[in-house]
Amino acid sequence: MKLLRAVACISLLFLLPVQDCFAGAWCAPQNAFYGKVSLNRYVTDRTFTSGGGKKHLDNGGKFYDANMSFYGEYGLLDRLTLSCSLPYKWLRSSYWREYEQDDVMKRQYIATHYTGMGDVEAGLKLGLLKEPFVGSFQFLYKNAGLYTSREKVPPGNNQNDYEVRLLAGKSLWPFPGYCGLEAGYRFRSKAPSDEFKYLIEFGIDLFGPLSMRVKLDGTKSMHNAKRMPAPAAARFAYVDYETGRVIVTSDSASASQASSNPSLGLEYDLGKLETTLCLKLSKCWFTEVSYTAYPYGRNISGGCQYSFAIVYYFEPKKET
Repeated sequence: MKLLRAVACISLLFLLPVQDCFAGAWCAPQNAFYGKVSLNRYVTDRTFTSGGGKKHLDNGGKFYDANMSFYGEYGLLDRLTLSCSLPYKWLRSSYWREYEQDDVMKRQYIATHYTGMGDVEAGLKLGLLKEPFVGSFQFLYKNAGLYTSREKVPPGNNQNDYEVRLLAGKSLWPFPGYCGLEAGYRFRSKAPSDEFKYLIEFGIDLFGPLSMRVKLDGTKSMHNAKRMPAPAAARFAYVDYETGRVIVTSDSASASQASSNPSLGLEYDLGKLETTLCLKLSKCWFTEVSYTAYPYGRNISGGCQYSFAIVYYFEPKKET
């Protein structure tokens, strides 16, 4: 039913004018530039189970991912577009630890943080077809070199990815919109499972400078992840005031909660349903507001994300 509701939402919503962006399969014209700076806030206190249901994070946990990201595309040739993505993150993972002191159960609020760069991504898109639909091939490389595996709240899995993807797009003119379909395979190094990627996208001009888009961005695990050792037990200390001794305890469950980022996973399925409203401010400047829901998944957190973005688009005049 969750998948059906997501498909129903896609059938009712559409998005963004084709002429104003390099959507999906469309390549950027030569020397054209598309730049997008976005502020995003993701929050969750729940996770998808292996059966697809939802449960609360252990120990009343909550996870926050506030980030600022830059995404850019440049038309090296009319059929060859270069892209890159650079995120900067402010992460916070928190939970409640319960312990016994003087025969009384007490609770302690534990929060860990990370501030810094996340995974950096670079891509190349090659145009293959213009008729009867637009078709292209894309290669993406994700690098985790700007952080280490020792982060208390990891911004990524600390491994590199390589992805190949086929993209197709079609203008719906005289209806003022477009649709797109993508399918790809992501090779993941180290422990995480490889992934099958898919995306369905629709767009429409609403009226005047206002347009809207919706897309379902999906990930399907290939179930070939490597097994990882359990995290070391977390150590806590407090003073027993009757004896004056320092009592040291350990808690492996708390260690797992504190050290993990629930929006990461070694072997998971996930669907993201993003709806975006775009306002054209001038010939080159746009602003976007987005809401992303997570209607279905397995073995990964399921929260929601709010985004605000400023877009700059430059396309050189064509010689006549």
